[in-house]
Amino acid sequence: MATQKELIAFNRLMAEVEERLQAERRLHVEYVQVLTAAMKAFDEPNPEKLCGLGLTAEDVLSKLADYPFDAPVILGSVEAPDVQIPGGMGRIRAALGRAAGEEWKILSHPADPFPSDPYAHNEADDVDLDLSNGALYHDRQYVHTLFRKDLAAFRARVSAEYPGVRLPPMKET
Repeated sequence: MATQKELIAFNRLMAEVEERLQAERRLHVEYVQVLTAAMKAFDEPNPEKLCGLGLTAEDVLSKLADYPFDAPVILGSVEAPDVQIPGGMGRIRAALGRAAGEEWKILSHPADPFPSDPYAHNEADDVDLDLSNGALYHDRQYVHTLFRKDLAAFRARVSAEYPGVRLPPMKET
């Protein structure tokens, strides 16, 4: 049985692998996907036993080099401090005394074109933005919709920074 110290170190290792997969392979993977892939790659169904193997990030990344993640590809990211998420998110941020999440990753996942392909993801607020109509989703649940002028300004910023990214047609709302 792994100790608490070993589990903390293992969680840090998985988080490092997640960050490196995002940076090096441009995959928007999440912790649970990395852990699941590592368990399969090392043929170890018990994460505590995997934890006890004393793996390094290089060990895990080497085993996952050809792993077929079903994850969005990161096309780029834009800073958008002026995008105001209407409704409860803004009130929650204000109550917590923190600024809005400014970084939006532009992601493409043709196999799962929800909410659009490409779409934008804000990690700080954990919301996805449909770039065709401005709808915001948290865990595939509708949250709110950006004002049309804000969506148009955001799309213009994405197009300016990544002219090769083909955005979905803007829908009437």
